[in-house]
Amino acid sequence: MKVLLVYPDTDRISIIPKKLINIEPLGLEYLAGAIPEHEVEILDMKMENFWERKIEEFQPDVVGITGTIIHTHRMLEVLRKVKELNQKTLTVVGGTHATLMPEDFNHPFVDVIIPGHRVSSFKQSLQNFEKKKSFEDIEGLALTNGDKLNFTPVKNPVTDLDHLPLPRRDLTEKYRKRYFHLVWRPTALIVTSAGCPYQCNFCPCPVLTQRRFLKRSPELVLEELSQIKEEYIYAGDDNFFFDYQHALRIYEMIKEAGIKKQYYILSRVDEINRHPDIVEKWAEIGLKKVFLGLESFKDEELKSLNKRCTVEKNNQAIEILHRNKVDPLGAFIIQPYYKKTDFEAVLKYMDEMKIFYHEFTILTPLPGTEFYDEVKSKLMFADNRLFDLAHSLLPTELPSKEFYRLYSRLYRKAQSPLRALKIRPTVSPFTRMRFLRLLPGLFSLFYSGRKAYRNLLRSKNSAANST
Repeated sequence: MKVLLVYPDTDRISIIPKKLINIEPLGLEYLAGAIPEHEVEILDMKMENFWERKIEEFQPDVVGITGTIIHTHRMLEVLRKVKELNQKTLTVVGGTHATLMPEDFNHPFVDVIIPGHRVSSFKQSLQNFEKKKSFEDIEGLALTNGDKLNFTPVKNPVTDLDHLPLPRRDLTEKYRKRYFHLVWRPTALIVTSAGCPYQCNFCPCPVLTQRRFLKRSPELVLEELSQIKEEYIYAGDDNFFFDYQHALRIYEMIKEAGIKKQYYILSRVDEINRHPDIVEKWAEIGLKKVFLGLESFKDEELKSLNKRCTVEKNNQAIEILHRNKVDPLGAFIIQPYYKKTDFEAVLKYMDEMKIFYHEFTILTPLPGTEFYDEVKSKLMFADNRLFDLAHSLLPTELPSKEFYRLYSRLYRKAQSPLRALKIRPTVSPFTRMRFLRLLPGLFSLFYSGRKAYRNLLRSKNSAANST
């Protein structure tokens, strides 16, 4: 059969730093690796505008699509169009939002929903479809049935990632030079584990794996890594250093194999403080950047987020990274009650801790989290396209226009070339004129606050007109 796997783009109303980060659809590459008996193509809509033409030309028997909450609108649009072109085409949905909120895909033009990391269920769905058999005997599916979903039983829960095949990166060959992360171009994505057992109230990661930590064997990681051509590697694990022995064994195997890459990973500060030697070891083989969910410069805010951490512990982890010439990418949550002094305090803290690379996300109640359940009655908007971490869905204490002006100003000041000259990050934005590549993305971030404010005004007016 002909199978088209689709990664959607986002609606214009969503604020996404498209010119600062664009990562390959690894989940679809894994799916393609699991079905070698079929003719498979991957459509990355972030790169191709004429997706309708692609569907018409390829004439797939099966269309699978994945995405996050902000992709929901586009995912449904694509699947609706697929059924319009050919009612007999099997439509399958997976990904993070299908795992957290499968009911959002309960539409007549969606045939099968696959929550979680169930590659085998996808493969079996194709087999049953080809044989014209029911899907009821396949584990872990959500099947559309009028007003409600029918969930098939799960007898064998996913306990690791060793069931994943080697990904079909050849199917994204035409896109690969345009996958990047900040100044690293091109960048490849790899995953050595999934899940994080901590229970931060705003984070969906524990829910996605039912609080399990799913590991991929070091041998499979090394085999996959050895096939990657790109120098720059983005490890998409939720908490890369959580299992010390796992991270240690992968380091040992990479070192022994003599693989020369540069790595960017995500980690909690707890793991770095508990095992500073693992940072030192990974720095030996090319670790250059670590995403740290610092979230705040205030202990009381960390407590409210159930981070089970302190500013002192954050500082300790940052110092460990600096000692090993590894750049911290500091992620901060901007609270709706922030005033001018709070925005300024974030930047002051970054200067004191010599954090150049950063991410500022507005506190967003994501479906499936404890925080969402607490505040969903207070949300000003329910449009999934606004759950992009750049729109405040909760009322701001400052007037909206002033809040977003300060939000944009924070980005503008944090990304200043003068800060880079003072901090001198290990991954210099000035090497080979890398900073020039960042400029289009930075300008879009500088104006993101204005765009967010305009979007909210439109949403308010639309809601008012509909009532």
